[in-house]
Amino acid sequence: MGKPKITKPQRLKKGDTIGIVAPASSFDIDNFKNGIKMLRKIGYKVKYERAIFNECWSRPGHDRQRGTQINRMFADKEVRAIFCAKAGYGSIETLPYLDKEVIRNNPKIFVGYSDITILLLDLQRIANMVIFHGPVVSDEIYDGMNQQTLEYLLGLICEPSAFKTLTFRQLISFEPGKATGILVGGNMSLIVGAINTPYDINTDNKILFLEDIGENLDVIKSYLISLKDAGKFKKVRGIIFGKMVDCFDEQRNIRAIVNEVSAKSRVPVLFGFPSGHTGKRGALHVTLPLGIPVTIDADNLTIKINEPAVQ
Repeated sequence: MGKPKITKPQRLKKGDTIGIVAPASSFDIDNFKNGIKMLRKIGYKVKYERAIFNECWSRPGHDRQRGTQINRMFADKEVRAIFCAKAGYGSIETLPYLDKEVIRNNPKIFVGYSDITILLLDLQRIANMVIFHGPVVSDEIYDGMNQQTLEYLLGLICEPSAFKTLTFRQLISFEPGKATGILVGGNMSLIVGAINTPYDINTDNKILFLEDIGENLDVIKSYLISLKDAGKFKKVRGIIFGKMVDCFDEQRNIRAIVNEVSAKSRVPVLFGFPSGHTGKRGALHVTLPLGIPVTIDADNLTIKINEPAVQ
């Protein structure tokens, strides 16, 4: 039997409640409150637990509390979507405490990126549901935020009919071609770290998205070699790279490495997609629906989302 059809969460409507969890490292409280104000301003109720303000919240010994908080948000019938306060580090420690039955029985919109990647991978493994690689509350959601960031986020999680063809002037084709597959991926360092663990990503017949920040060229090369050695490029249908902020000085360097590592794959490769780390406040961060079929067209520099991410 094949893998069961992916579960799509219910769309978010104006007046619905967004639950905020903090599975990763500590965050700026003022920025967090500004994010909450913005979510309320655009028409949503917000729920979070004040325990996340505890200075010990993200330290060792509180992993169970952070994990069970996620369970409570999934179980809460009032909460229709779950956003993350911040990324950073520590999300992996919450995974042993996730309640698989609760999550499977209550699929919801879940948004995050960077360190949250490992949590997104596990939620897909647990419930086979669409999850969203997108902004976190205390960094990118605030009054005066990038309006396109907001539009792409709300378009995906609020509008079942929002089929989108995405193209951006900074996109570069590293390898020509066109391909369709289920979109998977996230932060490269987290994906590499998950190889040969229960959270190992499956890239067979998929479109793989990768992004990272603050890693030098040698580290990025080692990540790509690790992915190659683990067979992640063997049956992949296409590759999309984020902007790879502060990872190298010149694009030709990363292009040469990517072409070298994925040479035998000969799949379409796009570089520079504005999703993930931006490097500066206010820059564009496009939400991506992981688990949805997309078409990458490296000749025309487009990515098409082929069906709704919510129902």
